[in-house]
Amino acid sequence: MQIVRDLAGGAKPPAIEVFYNAQSDADASETKYKGSLCKLMDWDSAVGIQVTHMAEATANESVFGILEEEVSGASGYLLNDTSYGAVVRKVTPLLPTSIVRAEYSQKDAAGTANTESTCTGSAAGTTVTGTTTDIDTDDLMIGGWLYFLTGANAGYLHYCTDSADSGETITIATALAGTLAATDTFLAICPPMTLWLLYDATATGIKSTIDDGARTMPVMGLMHYIKAPGIPFQRLDRNLHDGLKIDNARFYHDFIIGGSATLGNVWRDTIVRA
Repeated sequence: MQIVRDLAGGAKPPAIEVFYNAQSDADASETKYKGSLCKLMDWDSAVGIQVTHMAEATANESVFGILEEEVSGASGYLLNDTSYGAVVRKVTPLLPTSIVRAEYSQKDAAGTANTESTCTGSAAGTTVTGTTTDIDTDDLMIGGWLYFLTGANAGYLHYCTDSADSGETITIATALAGTLAATDTFLAICPPMTLWLLYDATATGIKSTIDDGARTMPVMGLMHYIKAPGIPFQRLDRNLHDGLKIDNARFYHDFIIGGSATLGNVWRDTIVRA
């Protein structure tokens, strides 16, 4: 992930040096990647307050910034370590007005798949049905996209016009080129102004899911984009891209993490007290 600009000041905030530890409950022994989201430790932590990885408990709480350097192995210490001082890392503050850009990557920074599967559909049909996915709320994929990676529909991009809890279905605007098998993988791109996203296990990109209940990061979505060989970076447009076969496409979303009542942004809320 990266901050591309700030709505209040124009240019993105400069990176600052802060005490960072990749784990909130132990001296760091885990790899965390450049571009990963950071949070602030709980205000009453028995080991002191530092910046840490966003997935640390409580995940998504007290958003702080984006890590600007990779850390790995024995790379940090808690503030109450008996022998060593805490380690300083560069982090770009993620203000409530900062626009974040993240990719719907096929794999996260550690190489784990970020794709969706377990859906089926008939050749020439316009309905995609989930077999193990759980659409909790109707309509939340309207304006989103499905980009198929494997199987008979590999490379095809489809605009979503409806989604429904009943039957776990997504309606697409143009017909499938071939039969969609449950083993076929795809990317699910959320509607541009979505209010929830799911970051991947490394917190460096967006993990695809049509299960709206699995999206745990509150955001204010702004716009989604496509880039591919022969297609420069541009916003997704139903009139231009729906139904096309586009090989090796990549997708991005711009959004703001302003925080919420229980999952605050520290630059707006200081810190949410548990």
